[in-house]
Amino acid sequence: MKHIYTLIIGLAAVMLTACQPKEKKPVVILFENDVHCAIDEYAKFSALRNQIKHETPYVAVVSAGDFAQGAAIGSISQGESIIKVMNAVGYDATTIGNHEFDYGIPQQQHLMKELHADVVCCNFTTIDEAQLYKPYCLRQFGEVTVAFVGAATPLTLSSSTPTYFEDENGKCIYSFHSDDTFELIQGAADNARRQGADYVIVLSHLGDDSALDNSVELIQNTTGIDAVLDGHQHHIINRKIVNVTGDSVILASTGTQFQRFGKLTIDTTGVMSVELIKNTPDMAKDPRIERVVAKIEAEMQERIGKVVGHTEVELTMLKDGEREVRRGETNLSDFLTDAFRIASGADIALMNGGGIRNQINKGDITFGDVYSVIPFNNTVRKLQCTGQQLLDALEVGVALAPEENGDFLQASGLRYTYTTKIPSSVMLDHNQLFVGVGQTRRILSAEVAHNGEWVPVHPDSTYTIGGQSYILTSKGASGALQYMQEVECDHIGDVQAVLNYLNQIGSVSAEQYGKAQDRVVCVD
Repeated sequence: MKHIYTLIIGLAAVMLTACQPKEKKPVVILFENDVHCAIDEYAKFSALRNQIKHETPYVAVVSAGDFAQGAAIGSISQGESIIKVMNAVGYDATTIGNHEFDYGIPQQQHLMKELHADVVCCNFTTIDEAQLYKPYCLRQFGEVTVAFVGAATPLTLSSSTPTYFEDENGKCIYSFHSDDTFELIQGAADNARRQGADYVIVLSHLGDDSALDNSVELIQNTTGIDAVLDGHQHHIINRKIVNVTGDSVILASTGTQFQRFGKLTIDTTGVMSVELIKNTPDMAKDPRIERVVAKIEAEMQERIGKVVGHTEVELTMLKDGEREVRRGETNLSDFLTDAFRIASGADIALMNGGGIRNQINKGDITFGDVYSVIPFNNTVRKLQCTGQQLLDALEVGVALAPEENGDFLQASGLRYTYTTKIPSSVMLDHNQLFVGVGQTRRILSAEVAHNGEWVPVHPDSTYTIGGQSYILTSKGASGALQYMQEVECDHIGDVQAVLNYLNQIGSVSAEQYGKAQDRVVCVD
């Protein structure tokens, strides 16, 4: 009888415990954007997640895109190495950055299949509007349901490689819905709410001040979204924007390469807040992720670490901490365009400043150094054009000056002057690709090197232009060169062209490349 009584008391206690409400815990979303192959920092990100899990079981890890490209370790593996690390960390959801497409559509799709996370993007479809990725996904955290909606920048069509999105006849077969991106995001948010989402978070690779469909405008034109975790512009942001119905919506971004670790918290009362945690050298690291990274780096080091040349000076892309190659000339841009002009055998070489992604320190130059500067696996191509076409292309390059602009053209065998005092009349289509130039012009003079002298570019003369396939044959740099005619040359890789030039000159001398050579001059 005593045993039966004890059993009854025990069962009652269990039932009473089961009926009591469970202790509420906060929900934490760790987020990042534009990591761009900062592979060593994932161990800190993972350690932060592990630390938070001691406080709450409800933790998710998400990305707002641009993780697969940005350094040699990404380019050489075509993004595979970064996916391995992200899988080791254990991501829940991510959207697609424009640089996920830098290795071509087939590789982009392969990488997203390899990633052990929900890839969400509501505005990247075929031209027939077939959905390529889920618009959103749902995650359950106890009694709280969170939806993650994904969106990519419509500028991807021009900021990546435009021809990747075309068929063999040059017809665009994919769309980023530049005319209805906000409507698609709103629709995804509404559908997620209907499926039971208590909170809607947009993983946005739009950028807060992009020229087309930016994240600030997204919030101002929608409702029912609680937070936008943004990427693309590399800005550090933690602010609130008022939406259509007057509600405040969080807009947050972590900069680039893990400058900050984003922590979005939904507390036990339902209030949402964001903290941007500064990345410091003394932060804890997850040993498991460190081992994964060390193995990948060891496999890459033999190739990356090979010495391929020497430089007596720092070859820079910066000035006063800003990306000078996007609005002016540097000694690095002179060096690279010289290499492409020699490799192509053209009269002139052009290169967009946005294609220069790193600089080279004084001393030995390694294969990895060169790859980190031009990590997009382009080939050297050659075009023929009229002087007028050349002048039009230069107009596209200076259209946004003095603002940073990835389309800004660096040159070899050519020098030009321009002003920002005259309004630009460059015309672009809805995909931000070059159409023409109006009445006003910013280019004041342009001269081509000929027999040791500088000769003015004549509109009716014919010239050859060498450079990377991105701007010459793939409609990069806003398609400034897309109307020119391709001519035959040896299609070697752009990295190999630089290696060949290094071998030819023996060493980068201070006499030749100690400073920029006044090939591009603003006369303001």
